[in-house]
Amino acid sequence: MIDAHIHFSSDIGAEDLKRFLEENGMTGIALQCIPKGGVRAVEEDAFSYAERSGIPVYIFGGLSRNIWSEGDRASQQKMSRDQVGQISQQQTSEEQVSQQQLSDRLLAEARRLMACGCTGIKMLEGKPDVRKNFHIPDFDTEVWDSYWSYLEENEIPVYFHVNDPEEFWNPNLVADYVKAAGWFYGDGYIGNEEQYRQVLQVLSNHPNLKILFPHFFFLSADLPRLSGILDSFKNVRIDVTPGVELYYNLSENVKEAKAFFEKYQDRILYGTDIGARNVIAKEDKPFNLEESKARVRLIRDFLEKKCDYLLIADGAYVKEREPTVMHGLGLDENVLAKIYVENFLEFIKR
Repeated sequence: MIDAHIHFSSDIGAEDLKRFLEENGMTGIALQCIPKGGVRAVEEDAFSYAERSGIPVYIFGGLSRNIWSEGDRASQQKMSRDQVGQISQQQTSEEQVSQQQLSDRLLAEARRLMACGCTGIKMLEGKPDVRKNFHIPDFDTEVWDSYWSYLEENEIPVYFHVNDPEEFWNPNLVADYVKAAGWFYGDGYIGNEEQYRQVLQVLSNHPNLKILFPHFFFLSADLPRLSGILDSFKNVRIDVTPGVELYYNLSENVKEAKAFFEKYQDRILYGTDIGARNVIAKEDKPFNLEESKARVRLIRDFLEKKCDYLLIADGAYVKEREPTVMHGLGLDENVLAKIYVENFLEFIKR
C-alpha cells in the first residue's frame, strides 16, 4: 500500500511515524509539504525523513508563503479577477510590474521545488482561510498563467486542495470543533462556488494539467457533478483522504457510490492526511497514534467491508457524530489494488 497523502514535520517524530507505517503495511508514502504553522517550510524535514524511511518516499513541495507577503503592493492585496483582468493603460507601469513580479515568483518557486528533487507540488492555496490570510489572487487570472503553463508543459503532478466541506459556510451546520479551528467561512471569505468556477476555468485553459483534488474535491454529496468534471478533464484525479463527511455522504448513497468507484477506479487514490493537524499548528506536537489509527480504520472499513457496520465517534478523529450505520463498498481486490498502489504510481509516472 502507498499512503499518498501524509504530512510530516520534525516534531511528529520520524521513528514514531516509521513504526506506524511498518505496522500498517505501507510500501511507500507521499509527503505533502504544507508550511508548518502556515509559515515554516518543511521540505527539509521531508527529505531528511526520506533518507531514513526504509520505503520509497515521494515529496510534494509546498509553495512558500513568502511569495504573497514580500515586496510589492500587488502581492500584499487580494486581487479579484476583474482587478487583474482589466489591466489598462490607465494603470501605472509600477502596478503592471508588480503583477509581473508576482507571476515570476510563482514560476521561480515551482522551478525551485522541482530542482530540489520533489516529485510534484502540493497546493493548499485553495483552502479559504489560507486564501484570506495570505491574500492569494484568483487562480484564473494572468498572475498564475506562467505557473500553470510550466506545470502543464512539464507534466508535473499537483495535489491541489480546493475548498472545504460545504457545511463550513453554513453557520447552522458547521460543527463546534470546526469553528474552533477557524474554518467557519462567514463574511470576508471566498465562496466555494466561486472557487470551483476559477479552478474549472484553469482546467479549461490548461487541459493537460495533472491535478489531483484531495478529499473527493469536496463533492462527495454530488457525485453526478463530480462525474461530469472527471469526464470533462481526463487528467484530473481525486483521493479518498477524509474529511469524515466524505464517508457519511458516500454511505448514504452507497449504490451510486459503488458505481462511481467502479467507473473511476483508475483515477481514485488512497491517502489518510496523517500529520495534518501537526503541521497546521504553530506549536510542536508529537505523533498522534490514536488519531492516525482512526483515520486508517475509517477509510479501509468503508472501502473493504462488504456488510453494514456501526461507526461510532472515537474522539480521536471522528467527533461530534451520532453512532451511524455505515454501508461498506466491499470493493473487489483488483479495484483496491489500483486505489492503494497502482493509481499513484501512474499519476507520478514511476
